[in-house]
Amino acid sequence: MRRWRKRPSGYPRFHRSIHDLSTPAGHAAAVEPVLPCYVVCDFSPSMTDYIGDLRAGLREFRGALHADPVAAARIRVCVIVVGPTPRVQQPLRPAAELVDLAERIPCAGTNFGPVFELLRVTIERDVNVLNGHRRPIVFFASDGRPTDPLAWPAALAALTDPAWPGNPEMIAFGVGAADRDTLTRIGTGRVFLGGVRMGAALSASVLIHAVSTSGPLARPTLSGNGDVLGEADR
Repeated sequence: MRRWRKRPSGYPRFHRSIHDLSTPAGHAAAVEPVLPCYVVCDFSPSMTDYIGDLRAGLREFRGALHADPVAAARIRVCVIVVGPTPRVQQPLRPAAELVDLAERIPCAGTNFGPVFELLRVTIERDVNVLNGHRRPIVFFASDGRPTDPLAWPAALAALTDPAWPGNPEMIAFGVGAADRDTLTRIGTGRVFLGGVRMGAALSASVLIHAVSTSGPLARPTLSGNGDVLGEADR
């Protein structure tokens, strides 16, 4: 019977799990930071005529991601629906698994304050479990007509507080007869106001941030004559 020689004193021990076998010993696995993206869709009564546009926008976004699998692999998407109370329709998951929006949600009004509070809780939970991530993005699609005009600004301020490590870049997308002033306050990073499809705006906003370790991806372009406001336009 063959006998194994006893390991000499001082001989190093190696402990590698099955998850390490794709990386040579002594080399750390490169972790590609992912981009957490939160898409918020307003289902308030004033948005009734535009729910189809929101659903089409998400489908177009999903198609753009399927066309760019390299970028899609670095993107995680969460969908939040604003109804009587905000709820997470799709938890953060790979972009390829993006689901369709619900057809309709009965809703008597829309309070933005609870939406921003839910976003902060959700983002904080998600970034704590991600193994490397870029700054989160929130894409807020709405007509900008909340029913809690005095309460929501404080919740937005807490969400976008620079002292909070999870503070996201806020991108607002105006739908229908959108309130420019409200959406400009929400979209601290960028505001889309008319003339641009939601799917195109969402794709351009997300894909430009999904950069590789070797450099940025090609900058998506937008067609249309709508207003696109950046920080310099305020």
